[in-house]
Amino acid sequence: MRFTREFCCFTREFVLFTREFTHFTREFVLLTREFCCFTREFVLFTREFTHFTREFACLLVSSCC
Repeated sequence: MRFTREFCCFTREFVLFTREFTHFTREFVLLTREFCCFTREFVLFTREFTHFTREFACLLVSSCC
């Protein structure tokens, strides 16, 4: 009887742990997706900023000559 009770407690704890781990995994996946989106947007911004800087430099050079 004691073994059955201990086993039930263990099973209950294991189920709770599994739920928490699943929740953590989902949150980690969402965070990773957000980080990927942020990185993609940052790369696009950097490209645009570089393009703008080149255009601005060309404009300054052409106005000086």
